Amino acid sequence: MAELPRLDVVIANNFGHLPMFVGAEKGFFKTHGVDANFRVVDTGTDMVNALHNGEAQVGDMSTTTYLKAVHAGNPFQVIGLIMNDATDDRCDTPLAIVTKEGRGVEVGKIGDLRGKTVGLARGQTSDEYFKMVLRRAGVRYEDVSIENIWSQFGLAPALREGKVDAIVTWEPYVTQALTQVPNSYLVIRGGQHMSYVMVAVAHGPTVESKPAVIKSIAAGLAHSSYFTRNNRDEAVEIFAKWVPGTDVGIGKQAIKHISFDPRMSPNVLRAFENAEDEVLTNTLKGAPRLNVPSLFRPEFMRQVEKEHPEYFADLPKLK
Repeated sequence: MAELPRLDVVIANNFGHLPMFVGAEKGFFKTHGVDANFRVVDTGTDMVNALHNGEAQVGDMSTTTYLKAVHAGNPFQVIGLIMNDATDDRCDTPLAIVTKEGRGVEVGKIGDLRGKTVGLARGQTSDEYFKMVLRRAGVRYEDVSIENIWSQFGLAPALREGKVDAIVTWEPYVTQALTQVPNSYLVIRGGQHMSYVMVAVAHGPTVESKPAVIKSIAAGLAHSSYFTRNNRDEAVEIFAKWVPGTDVGIGKQAIKHISFDPRMSPNVLRAFENAEDEVLTNTLKGAPRLNVPSLFRPEFMRQVEKEHPEYFADLPKLK
């Protein structure tokens, strides 16, 4: 038997990337013709660095992390979606702000965060989301004290111990905080501020030189996403094997807030355009606007959908 082509893939240890863990564990990428070697990292910055340095040819990251990486000159192209709702251009339900009783922050009152200390990972999606929530509530980012907590596992303890007044994070760490911090509650979940999408990206030269291998990655992703949607509890159990410290019970609650749809769509394109607006407004002021449609390579997932309609049959039809 001929040896399968090999690719190095970098994935992050959060639920937005869950189908990739499923595919690695179940061998779905090998089923579709590629020997994918997976490396797990903590943040989007780690993923960008691994791709930039040639340590991986394929990775996955959030929309805002991806756009900032392309602005920085990285030739990354979108070959599929991981955490995604192709029917909604502002699906951000995995993101939330959590506080606890006695910190002076009421449900839904973003203005109460003025003068408070908020824990989050600077430069990551939670930070970008927080900026959007504040701006739309008329609160200046500078009016909040940010405690940079790089590891998401550190957020619930910081809130519990009173080191911060609130935290901003994504699932499963939202549910973890709500479960582990006494008298904690949501200030806001989601709110249609942004589309929290995880994209599967490939290094541009790899896309051009190895299109068949990239299609195999897309097929493995579609297969893995289908399995994840239909076997959510088992998917969480697989994730826990790869990411030590995962609370499976919390994970099985958290996954209810996440959609895994690998398809590109007009909504996805609008979500990226919206995210580019926010990046240019909040983070990269004065930078030239990216040509967002040129970043997408939808032909791979379209071919997979044509050849394997069974991986997409349970998804809502796109208008």
